[in-house]
Amino acid sequence: MATSTTGMPTQDDCDIVRDCELALLTGAVRGDRASAVLLLHEDFHEFGASGVVWDRESILDMMEEEAADGRVDIKAEDLVTSALGPGVVLVTYDSVTPTRRAHRSSVWVRERGRWQVRHHQGTVVADRASGPTA
Repeated sequence: MATSTTGMPTQDDCDIVRDCELALLTGAVRGDRASAVLLLHEDFHEFGASGVVWDRESILDMMEEEAADGRVDIKAEDLVTSALGPGVVLVTYDSVTPTRRAHRSSVWVRERGRWQVRHHQGTVVADRASGPTA
């Protein structure tokens, strides 16, 4: 893995993080705790689109249950990665499921040579027919 001389994430790093983020949206990874745990930082937390605040263990439980029930149908649209600083990448996108759309952002950090998501945020997008709200 190439590293820039400034320690800033390279395009290769951003591509790896993008692939990791997309993997977390699949039933294969969500249903395989051993795979998912490799991608979630030990201090992971999420402010979910549902309003629930998740920690690493609770999100692992939820993803495993969701995959076991066959409810994983998540698409990512307009995904963008941005290097924020040495060892830090921001991912933004819209998640689309059969029942809702949400703006998403994830902060990925590289520790001990591995990219892991440290923080995730979801915000439900209002129904376009109802118009904007403040």
